[in-house]
Amino acid sequence: MTKKKALVCDDDRPLQEILSHILARTGFSVLLADDGEKGLASIAEHSPALVILDMEMPRKDGLQLLKDLREKGDPAPYIIMLTSHESTEKRDLALGLGAAEVMIKPFNAAALIKKIEGLILQGKV
Repeated sequence: MTKKKALVCDDDRPLQEILSHILARTGFSVLLADDGEKGLASIAEHSPALVILDMEMPRKDGLQLLKDLREKGDPAPYIIMLTSHESTEKRDLALGLGAAEVMIKPFNAAALIKKIEGLILQGKV
């Protein structure tokens, strides 16, 4: 059976490694992108089932990536947005643009693993 793909789109290399480990542990083949331009290209090329997306990145931030996905009209992957700054306005904007969830950094790794495992069981990813 082919593993489902997940994309980690974040410019923080240590966080990419942590998230890659979590996703591999839950059965995903992991793709990495360190900015929104590369993330958008990776989504178009690989069609990941799950994207963990940083809200603030160089070249194209996570919100702009979400806007671009919505404009394309393609079926969007399940997106968990990460941000270092808690902002109700940005959270609402991210959710309105298609993010399924917004998590504040630093996040609890065990809670993220439980969330991803739940998504798999529910057939959402």
